[in-house]
Amino acid sequence: MTTRARQFFALPTWAPLYQGGPWTFAGTACVAALLRLPEGTARRLVPEPLEPLDDLLSVTWMHAADVNGYKDMRLVDMNLPVEFDGTLGRHSTLEYIDSVWGMSIGREIWSYPKKTGAIVWRESDEGIHLECRPTDKLSADAPAGSSLLEMDFRFGDPEAEAGADWPQQFGIPDDAPYLQVRQVPAQDGKSARAEVIRVGITFGQFHESRAGTAATLRVHDGPEDPLASALGAVEVLGARLDRLDFDFAPDGDAGTVIGSVDIQ
Repeated sequence: MTTRARQFFALPTWAPLYQGGPWTFAGTACVAALLRLPEGTARRLVPEPLEPLDDLLSVTWMHAADVNGYKDMRLVDMNLPVEFDGTLGRHSTLEYIDSVWGMSIGREIWSYPKKTGAIVWRESDEGIHLECRPTDKLSADAPAGSSLLEMDFRFGDPEAEAGADWPQQFGIPDDAPYLQVRQVPAQDGKSARAEVIRVGITFGQFHESRAGTAATLRVHDGPEDPLASALGAVEVLGARLDRLDFDFAPDGDAGTVIGSVDIQ
């Protein structure tokens, strides 16, 4: 049975941490790398009852100039193509974000596995250098740990379509919804269950879209973030850059429970 997700309220209600959606990401630059994972890795990263489509992972870096009035937000999201009961989508297995409200709303409403992180985004005429460093203090002078992720993206031909060089084996369209899993504990004699939540994306204007001529990704373990150990030896299959505006969690697709299963 399909039901609306539970309504959550940011506390305190008289001074909320975040406002309601939909959330419009304006002036957004997005760099994505498609990776081949070692066989069987996706199954370990994807929670049941979702089914991974393949051992593929998209590492997606984002820099949004404005999100509903919140300025200059950066994140990196690791997502995989999945399926649940005939619905195709992408599942975020881990995201680092430099916005406290962005981390909080994702965890509270849709069960996104988000953590705060310091995101380095350095753009030049040749390409973009990206880094993600763990931190729990999001201020300009706060110390951050060693990099967990490092990526260098070199610009391709601006006249070439990114889709032409983007591997098609990811298996889902760019605007596929996110499918996240929320664990609901046992209560009142009822079993614990896992709920699958669908959250949609609606694209607005694409300002630029191009493939990269080269991309390198380096993955490291941290004290509390064993990324290299969890992902294993990855192969970069392709990379692309998009500059666009889009709505996340638009009206009518802002969080719907599309199914659930009992869990032990």
